[in-house]
Amino acid sequence: MAYTYCMLNSIYTFSFILSFVYLFILVSVFRNRISSYYILLFASILITNFGYMQMSDADTLKMGLYANQTVYLGGSFSSFFLFMCIADLCKTKIPIWFQTLLIIYGGILFFFVSSVGKFDVYYKSVTIVHNFGVYMLKKEYGPLHILYPLYMLVTMTGGYFIIIKSFFNGKAVSYKNSILLMVTMTLTLTTYLVEKLSGWGIPLIPIAYDISQTIVVFLLIRISMYDVGLISSDVLVETAISGIVCFDTKGRFLGADDDARNWFPEIQELKIDVGFDPEKSDLLNQIHKWVFEGSEVKSILIHRGDQFFQIEYSMKKENSSKVIHCIFIRDDTEDQKHHLEMKAINDNLEKIVYEKTKKMRRILNDIIRSMAITVENRDSNTGGHIQRTSDVVKIFVNHLMKTGKFTERFSDERFRDTVRAAYLHDFGKIAIPDKILNKPGRFEPDEYEEMKKHSEKGAAIVKKILTHSEDRTFKEIAENVAHYHHEKWNGLGYPDQISGENIPFEARIMALADVFDALVSKRVYKDSMSFDDAFKIIKEDAGEHFDPELAAEFLICRPKFEELYRSYKD
Repeated sequence: MAYTYCMLNSIYTFSFILSFVYLFILVSVFRNRISSYYILLFASILITNFGYMQMSDADTLKMGLYANQTVYLGGSFSSFFLFMCIADLCKTKIPIWFQTLLIIYGGILFFFVSSVGKFDVYYKSVTIVHNFGVYMLKKEYGPLHILYPLYMLVTMTGGYFIIIKSFFNGKAVSYKNSILLMVTMTLTLTTYLVEKLSGWGIPLIPIAYDISQTIVVFLLIRISMYDVGLISSDVLVETAISGIVCFDTKGRFLGADDDARNWFPEIQELKIDVGFDPEKSDLLNQIHKWVFEGSEVKSILIHRGDQFFQIEYSMKKENSSKVIHCIFIRDDTEDQKHHLEMKAINDNLEKIVYEKTKKMRRILNDIIRSMAITVENRDSNTGGHIQRTSDVVKIFVNHLMKTGKFTERFSDERFRDTVRAAYLHDFGKIAIPDKILNKPGRFEPDEYEEMKKHSEKGAAIVKKILTHSEDRTFKEIAENVAHYHHEKWNGLGYPDQISGENIPFEARIMALADVFDALVSKRVYKDSMSFDDAFKIIKEDAGEHFDPELAAEFLICRPKFEELYRSYKD
């Protein structure tokens, strides 16, 4: 039963995190290229999955009803948003009155779901049951429960109608993409029917949402590919040799055509059967290298005024003793201008990509901070701990970077990533049951053992969130900070009881900030400690709990830490 609970709870937690990641991808990557309905669709799925995750830990009827309302808050509108995505893809304009009607319908649906205890028209009765290791609601449906399946039926039928209409109207629509969207609708409806008709009582919709979101993201990637990398077919330029200059075996001028003479005035000064001075021009200098030095470079580009010329060399044997050196000249101006334009475009694109990367990094930092604070809000015992410890780490890391003592083993990039990762050090608390996380007092031994699991669970969640991140350094540091920030220098910490240098450097930094904030902050089970006492403990535990070298540097930062905590009070 415990295994089933863990599996189901993990599925719902994974679905919530996956929806968060997908929503972030839409907002940061596709926001300016897609309809806002895609973002609203993914946001509604995120809300729904959050409700299912809440439901799995809801051990009271009241908590279960709140979770159920969260599920319907997203579910009451997700079908409408998916319908609007299909309309957008098929270039079909939906009347405002019809959109308004569907939104009102979803609002009414949510109202009746939220009216349990006041009206019995949607649910006649609701009880909380413990089934398959998780908590779920056992519902007796009222006459208006038909509103939800009817809502799904209307939006699905509307989606099919739009695709069929677009097909017969001959619109320029990607039918493959439309079919993919319809697959997501059909999958959701099928899963809903299986869930209701099977009688298992286990919500399966989050799994359908995982698959559907993956399909939609794949679809958006396909759409994006249509808008980039297009090459016009009418830019083919015919290239041909226009000028030619010839020299004999001894380097004597044999002749040139009019184009060569017009483009290169120095050729007009050459005399037949007479040699030439290579110092007269860059062209003659290169010809000398080909004729007398056997240069292996067979083609060069020469720039004259606003023109570019491609110069190519070829040696032709007339017989065993007679050789003709041929210099072919082609006007390459248009190609070179195009090349310079493309270089300018590429340089600009590189600049844009750099700026976008910086922007996405800032967005990612904001999302990481928001996610971490959201997780912390579940813990009523440590209010503000995430922000305070992150600020402490930032001050401490800036000090370590200025000292330069650790740069050989820890780069500036890893220091900066440690500051970013500090927000995620307690992310595993999202997987700790509320009854333990919010206990107003000290933990019993078994409760403490459960609470200690947050470090391993946090590392696993961070790993999943950052699986596809290209920033491998940040991914590694974020996992280490979440996993090992409770390890001790003497090996008596948790979860792996590693010691000394075996503890990742970033986790040793986090340990100092984490413990310091716990000491000087008030909790429901203890008063805050004075700075004198807190720094005394840090000093005494150097070499036992903390890296002694880092602890010594931490004590140096005391004035800035005290100033920081005074600013919190102000």
